[in-house]
Amino acid sequence: MRTREAFEQCLSTDETGELIALYDDLVLRSVYQPIFRGDGSIVGFEALVRANNPDGEAVCPAHLFRHLDQQHPDYRSQIDIDRLARVIHLRNFAPYAGKHAIFINMLPSSAVAAISKFSNQNLMVKRLEELNIPRHHVVLEVVEHLHDDVQALAIASAISVDNGFRIAIDDYGVSGSQDARVHSLNPSIIKIDRSLLQSYMQGDTQPMLDGIAIAKEVFAEVLVEGIENEAEYMAMKALEIDYFQGFHLGMPQKITDYFGDIVQTEITQLTVG
Repeated sequence: MRTREAFEQCLSTDETGELIALYDDLVLRSVYQPIFRGDGSIVGFEALVRANNPDGEAVCPAHLFRHLDQQHPDYRSQIDIDRLARVIHLRNFAPYAGKHAIFINMLPSSAVAAISKFSNQNLMVKRLEELNIPRHHVVLEVVEHLHDDVQALAIASAISVDNGFRIAIDDYGVSGSQDARVHSLNPSIIKIDRSLLQSYMQGDTQPMLDGIAIAKEVFAEVLVEGIENEAEYMAMKALEIDYFQGFHLGMPQKITDYFGDIVQTEITQLTVG
């Protein structure tokens, strides 16, 4: 799909008025997981896609967005699904944009093949203006260790920053992460993978501390993801961590459902305060 018209033909609304995307035999929906500051307030939401087949069965996102090379027969479809997901994420989020950021996942192929092209990012800028979403509230998440061409990714990141977006390195600490790549991307945020959190809780603290140290070197903020219980949350709060994310703090759900809760409770009932 190369035109706006082609994308629009894939879009529809469900019975609740939420925007969804229909692609081949898949139905794509948006859910959002909150990201918290240390004081318990919400800095933003990570947009996540949920896919179902015609029988209503869930399709695993990890399979849907698995790493593919350009010769794979599903490569083009994966790019289309990735782009459609961003469309519905941004449009569903738009009515609630303002004081919260939106974190958008970028496939390695999309981050370089699309975002690095200035014309395409100009189009993104235009769409955001139409939706009244400030560019500095959009955080593009990239997984540095899945990229073979680090220079191309660094150029894409620099263009994104020049256009007012923020870059977050996702899944930092998994096998294949390299500190040299982190330095080349100059991220605003480093998202530390749950595997480092688990190691920390088991007594192997150095990998987590090293991740915090590399963030300081590049003047990036630190976000720990995958917090699943109070013990993990309290342990991370004792460190120099800026942001916190995980099922213990907030489950992914429709933005309308979650914002309804925020309006009524302002998160005061959560244990993260």
